[in-house]
Amino acid sequence: MMIDRGHRLKKLRRQLSRRRLDCLLVTGKENIYYLSGFSGDDNWLLVTGDRAFLITDFRYRGRAEEELTLECELRVRSSASLSDTVAALCRELSLKRPGYEEHHLSCAQFNSLKRSLKGRKWRPAGSRVEEIRMIKDPEEISLLRESARLTGRVLNQVMSRARSGLTEKELAGHLTSAFIKRGCEAAFPPIVAGGGHSSQPHAASSGRQFGPGKILLVDLGMKRRFYNSDMTRTFVLNTFPRRFKTIYRAVMGARKKALQEIRPGVKASFVDARARDYLAEKGYGSYFGHSLGHGVGLEVHERPLISAGSGDIIEVGMVFTIEPGVYIPGWGGIRIEDMVLVTDNGCEVLTTYPKDLLSMVLNGDW
Repeated sequence: MMIDRGHRLKKLRRQLSRRRLDCLLVTGKENIYYLSGFSGDDNWLLVTGDRAFLITDFRYRGRAEEELTLECELRVRSSASLSDTVAALCRELSLKRPGYEEHHLSCAQFNSLKRSLKGRKWRPAGSRVEEIRMIKDPEEISLLRESARLTGRVLNQVMSRARSGLTEKELAGHLTSAFIKRGCEAAFPPIVAGGGHSSQPHAASSGRQFGPGKILLVDLGMKRRFYNSDMTRTFVLNTFPRRFKTIYRAVMGARKKALQEIRPGVKASFVDARARDYLAEKGYGSYFGHSLGHGVGLEVHERPLISAGSGDIIEVGMVFTIEPGVYIPGWGGIRIEDMVLVTDNGCEVLTTYPKDLLSMVLNGDW
């Protein structure tokens, strides 16, 4: 699949021009891959008004020659540090107003840059590349759709074979193994939490065993060809407690309210508010403490942020999660998480694993 990274570089250069920057030193790993195609470590990317330089060392030379987009030039450093090599390039190209990604550069690295390039002031450029990455191009959408589809298949495969006595850690291990068998990897350690343990939104899977009538929350994601998925389903084992039905329907209602508001031009904070207000009306407002969703792409958590404090505006081509939840200490938690793609008229749900109440009952030898 051919990806037009030249178009991405043009978008970044327009932003640099508006900010009156001669160049941007890109140090975030995902940002470097997004712009150059290079997936190795120990490298920086310097983007100027008309050129782009990937700086790495001899260990990654062959890999860079294979992966690097035609729009990027390769600079293999020898004994010089990354900072010294960047400084030499800035002097060579007479770059007077360099910018940097302050969210991806450590204090030690920044101080090294300042020492290497005396006489020039490095200017923080904010999240320029992340802003471009919020809008997915057709190739990215295809990869995200496939990752979401395969994640549903893995969940179905593993849950259909689960048996009595299985622990949270064992089920999480089965999910991870299933990803690997499909030639992929887990996007993050799967969250598998049963019973009262599920009231912790990011519970660490433990040695607890499952039992009848207990909640089982499963949050999983796949990384396939650098692009991630993220999905949560909440099951119940064999029996169907009345309280589970009541809360599950409330969470599904909040999800529906949010999906109805997703369209271009809407504030992300408004979508969050619709789901949050609905849960508050049902009496569960105090049990929903995290944001409604987050962007998914090269990172599992990226922009846009779907939260009360978000300043992001929804646009066509964004991919993010909608994940309302209710977490009651001592009882358990219910979360339903789907990935959605923003379209011209609304959104498309990419994670298609069933979420109706009957599909959430795990029958069998528990």
